Amino acid sequence: MRMNDPILPSLLDTYPVALLLSGFRFLRSYGVETGCHNGTGPFRRAMKAGLYGSVLPTVVAVSLVMLATLSGLLMLWERERIAFLREQRFRQARADVESAYTLYRLHPGDGKLTAVEGYRLSDSLPHSRVRIRRESWGLYEAVHVAVEDSLVVACRLMGVRPDPEQTLYYADNRIAVTLAGRTELQGVLHLPQNGAVYGRMGADFFRGREIPRAAFRRSGAELPHPDVAVINRLDSLFTAGKRLPQTGVPDSLAVPFHIGETVSLRVGDADVGGCILMGRIVLHAGELRLDSTCRMEHLVVIARKIVVGRGTRIAAQLFARDTVVVEPRAVLEYPSGIWCGQYTELQEQSEVNGYVVVRDTVRRNRLRPCYRQSRTARLRGLLRTDGMAHVQGIVAGCAVLRRAVYFAPQGYYKDMFYDCTLLGNPETALPIGLGTGTERRKEAVWVE
Repeated sequence: MRMNDPILPSLLDTYPVALLLSGFRFLRSYGVETGCHNGTGPFRRAMKAGLYGSVLPTVVAVSLVMLATLSGLLMLWERERIAFLREQRFRQARADVESAYTLYRLHPGDGKLTAVEGYRLSDSLPHSRVRIRRESWGLYEAVHVAVEDSLVVACRLMGVRPDPEQTLYYADNRIAVTLAGRTELQGVLHLPQNGAVYGRMGADFFRGREIPRAAFRRSGAELPHPDVAVINRLDSLFTAGKRLPQTGVPDSLAVPFHIGETVSLRVGDADVGGCILMGRIVLHAGELRLDSTCRMEHLVVIARKIVVGRGTRIAAQLFARDTVVVEPRAVLEYPSGIWCGQYTELQEQSEVNGYVVVRDTVRRNRLRPCYRQSRTARLRGLLRTDGMAHVQGIVAGCAVLRRAVYFAPQGYYKDMFYDCTLLGNPETALPIGLGTGTERRKEAVWVE
């Protein structure tokens, strides 16, 4: 953070001159203007009294003490004044940055905000011009804001604001959804034409609260389509790792977001542990296991298969072509996410804060789940599956499902939610470009 605020030129060089002139006027008033030239001044009377060598040095000494004292006071005043102006400029710069983020959250599609020449917040404030730059980081956006003189520079990860009118979107297959066991569905529910019925799984009947009719909406036969740009960008991420030379994982690496360059690493098949990786880093691998001794913040991890080990706590976006497994008591801290091509599993007491997207678009003759969530697992954010989803535990946010299937030891039950809790969550930013949420942005985390 640099201080380039405009301060008026210092007056320290002019103060000593003014003080010396004041001293000379003081001496002259006692010696000349009051009649020193005609013998009536105090110096001439002192000389006549015989004090020829003592009065003048005393007066000069007193004058020098007065000059030094006044000079020190003026220097102190000037120093406090400069500090005050700098503090005021710093406060105004921080206010300008917050104003820029507020405008971008409300109008992310306004090209004037992200223009190269910057955007002037107020015509009456000459230094209110800010520069907003955005770039994709996984399924979030990294939004950089800097004031004109770069006194304050900030970067924040953003997603889209959740839609309060959609907690569940279940594709219409003309079959009613069955609720059994201790199932709670809250918020606005987009369900098939036949709605929901209260049934049972074996001998376990529905024991939750009845859903009011006002909460139901009619869903469509297809799920919201992701943006083509998002699909193409993820495909390029998967292919980019093949061109990189294989390297090891450093013990410690932190890359700030403001430097503008991403550090890419390729490790092949590996168990990653005992390291600290933070910031603007993309980690490519074949089959990857993340150990509990590994610390990650805001990374993008790309692999064929990813296993988050038991007890691991990281903040990262995981993109896997085939499989992602989150083992017991592992936590993906907010804002994290999982994008998977075939199968994702959240095991006992695991937790994901951000999103889980499973793009299993292959239609198979044999029923098998593309997503399985344990009864004690928890997901905060977005759950989107294009295949069969075995959903239990808690989903706090938004669920977009092709079909829910409960797989029991004795068989499976189509279109059933069993021991599942779905809650609304307006506080979690959703990923961008998946057809969910609103157009307005929501801050996920301050990275700088």
